[in-house]
Amino acid sequence: MTKRPALMREAARERPETATQARILDSAITLFAERGFSEVTVRDIAERAEANPAAISYYFGAKEQLIKQAIRSVIAPLNEKRFAALAAVEARGDFTVEDVVRAMVEPTVEACMGSHDWDRHYARVLVLTFALRQQFVDQAMSEETDQVAMRFVSALARVMPARDRATLFWCYDFMIGALMHILLDGSRGYRLRRLSEGTADTADAKAMIVQLVRFITAGLKAPT
Repeated sequence: MTKRPALMREAARERPETATQARILDSAITLFAERGFSEVTVRDIAERAEANPAAISYYFGAKEQLIKQAIRSVIAPLNEKRFAALAAVEARGDFTVEDVVRAMVEPTVEACMGSHDWDRHYARVLVLTFALRQQFVDQAMSEETDQVAMRFVSALARVMPARDRATLFWCYDFMIGALMHILLDGSRGYRLRRLSEGTADTADAKAMIVQLVRFITAGLKAPT
């Protein structure tokens, strides 16, 4: 069985130790997802968590550290699900491009649309990290996402040995882009559903998975 990368195991262990710490982190993640990292103050988080602002410094340090912990707490659990799905695919030995794509798409869509945990904020938090170009944010994102990219590109290389590695990296990034775009359609008032007069319903997780897997797989298989 494929071992989980060390940073992923470390992040998975970083759970709040007290009820107050959990409330603060939950409040921070929710507020960040709703309003953005820059627009949320420590006082906002403390008020929502019904905690003393000093408790935030005690448990998390500066606001930058709380943002990093929020990013890890949102992305690490989802990456665990992706790694598990990919490991199950690879364990079969005889797997396809579609299997690898599904191992990325299915856990991501299900987490963002059906979960009540922090990973439901994945798409929104990822967009915010791209918007907030600061070194500490880039570092947190690299720690959580670089290993996922390497694992999935390696899996694609196994099933598509004739495809050059540069193309696989392009395709991996396009896959993440397609996922992000469609998962955020709900925050745009389900624009695709409106334009298609209900025939393309982005509130339907199963339909979204089918369409994403089909589209991304076709792109990977397209002649270069």
